Formats: sequence, structure tokens, C-alpha cells
Amino acid sequence: MTYVRVSLMKPLTGRGLEVQKLNAELVNYYRNQPGCIQSVLVRATGDSGEVGRISFWESENAADQAANSHHSLAMRSRLHLMLRRGHQERSFHAE
Repeated sequence: MTYVRVSLMKPLTGRGLEVQKLNAELVNYYRNQPGCIQSVLVRATGDSGEVGRISFWESENAADQAANSHHSLAMRSRLHLMLRRGHQERSFHAE
């Protein structure tokens, strides 16, 4: 069964491009991690300004290993400083 992680966020005013850039860097990083099937950057179709990442993993353990790496933690810490409250991190099993 595939494990899926979804992260959705709204950038602070004026930080949209930086948030997109950091998310794109995380997507590229995750694509090269063991167990990553696919990782993509997403942007809302409306005017909400929401951006995020969706990644597909061979297992929850593989996703956790990548998310808890020093590089990922450092990038995500930088990212959180540029976001409005309400950042959503969700996980799913896909069949």
C-alpha cells in the first residue's frame, strides 16, 4: 500500500515566491530519497494563494526518514516562518 503525505499552506503577505521556492526545493529533495515514488508541488487554482506538496512513498517509514533528515527539518523550519497559521500536514494510505 502506498503512503501519501500532503502539506498545504498559505504564505504570509509578500512571501509567496519564497514559499513556492522552498516547497520546490523540498519536492526535489524528496524525489531523491529512498522510498519516494513521486513528489509534486501544488498551487491552488483560485485566489487563495495556497501552495503545498504531495508525496507518495513506499512506506510510512520511508516518508518519516526523509522528513526527519537534517536537510528536510532545516528547510521546513525556514518555511514555517513564512506561513500563516493553519498549515496542514496530512497522511493517507492509498490503494
